[in-house]
Amino acid sequence: MSKLEHEILDIAAMDIARRMDSELLDTIMIDVLKDEGWTVTTMNPAYEPPLTRLSNGEWYSETAEWIHLNATGDYKLLKGQWLFEKKEDAVMFTLKWS
Repeated sequence: MSKLEHEILDIAAMDIARRMDSELLDTIMIDVLKDEGWTVTTMNPAYEPPLTRLSNGEWYSETAEWIHLNATGDYKLLKGQWLFEKKEDAVMFTLKWS
């Protein structure tokens, strides 16, 4: 195997490890936040009817803007799900985007 092939394999391996670490850290963060009383929403653009939904990127952009303007507590996006510090924000989000 050439040096270039080794370098490409090393880069690919590091990328896979980084993605796995990120997935694990996000899962841990969700568990910690839930233990602290945060509310996890179950809405995800992947489950919306295909003819009426925005693209995933558009959905996340529009929901992020709405949350930024309307949420009264902290919020996070982890693993494609919005989490809210205040249950009221999660309820309003669900009512708006369902």
